[in-house]
Amino acid sequence: MINVDWVDWGDAPTWVGAFFAAAAAAAAFATLRSQRKQIREQQAFIREQERNLGLEREELLAAARDRRLAQARRIQLSPSEPAFVRVTNASEDPIRDVDCESAGAPASLAVDVEPGEGASAELLASVILRSAEQHVARLGVGREAVFQVSALRRGTVKVRFTDSAGLRWELDDAGGLSPVAP
Repeated sequence: MINVDWVDWGDAPTWVGAFFAAAAAAAAFATLRSQRKQIREQQAFIREQERNLGLEREELLAAARDRRLAQARRIQLSPSEPAFVRVTNASEDPIRDVDCESAGAPASLAVDVEPGEGASAELLASVILRSAEQHVARLGVGREAVFQVSALRRGTVKVRFTDSAGLRWELDDAGGLSPVAP
């Protein structure tokens, strides 16, 4: 048999308590280290997600810009002698509030005509048969508007219109297209 008389049992519970406290401290330290590691991994993951979301946002903004420009790019402007400007809506949606100017002077007459119709004869017929105005309120898909200007000077012809998204654009006879501030 083992002789345990030499052990001071009064101190044994203290030893056991100290052992369990040390084990608890070691477990708490290990848990703290594990949580710090998880936090660092989560922070790295969040940074990567932010970077990916930033790239996706840029991609979506570029696609939205392209969609906004798509209709405006399909509007064509063709000055013709003696003093006419033909605007063709080759887009898939109607445009609104179409007006024209040349050398800073607004068009005196504007009519919506069938594609390919002669400018001067059709303009005069439209004035007689329909009331022509200085702008075209709505230019349908595949339709053309003919504007009569007082003087046709190349490089000074500008057409302004509103696309189906409600954005206002300016197109010049050199092909320059730019948004117009509201």
